[in-house]
Amino acid sequence: MAIEKLKTDAEQGDVLAQYNLGVMYNNGTGVPQDNTEAVNWWWKAAEKGFAVAQFNLGMSYFYGTGVPQDFKEAMKWYGKAAEQGIAGGQHALGMAYYLGAEGILQDYKEAVKWYGKAAKQGFSEALHALGNMYHDGEGVPRDYDEAARLYRKAAEQGHAGGQNCLGHMYKEGEGPAQPRQARSAAQGI
Repeated sequence: MAIEKLKTDAEQGDVLAQYNLGVMYNNGTGVPQDNTEAVNWWWKAAEKGFAVAQFNLGMSYFYGTGVPQDFKEAMKWYGKAAEQGIAGGQHALGMAYYLGAEGILQDYKEAVKWYGKAAKQGFSEALHALGNMYHDGEGVPRDYDEAARLYRKAAEQGHAGGQNCLGHMYKEGEGPAQPRQARSAAQGI
């Protein structure tokens, strides 16, 4: 049976098998749903440097799923994933620096750095967050054109926050000229 082969491979130290087994336990696919067991397998893969397992472990600690909630431990694993280019981890670090999460001092420039890395990968949450920072001049000089560009990229992915912020900028006359259709609708034409 395929699940037995996967378990054997995971037990023998195959990192991808460990990660996949964690996903299966997390989702209850082919095995009983068990968040603690999912974390157990992700931990094994994360310790060996498997970036997506590190991100999932960070999420587990952040939300307290399968382990006691521990923001400091979450940030540790998010950081490891972020350093390896995982956009979700980069966004999480950006948010931690923006808010000043447990064990991390608020630092807008660091937030811009991490949001920027995730935004370069097209991560819609980071595009929106970075747009907010450019809009408000936090950690970067205020730049409505850049804020609108970032909001637009998030909005094009269906991100409601990006859509809302871009619409608000058009309403307030901030940034680039309104598109013809939006200008006509705003004027009741």
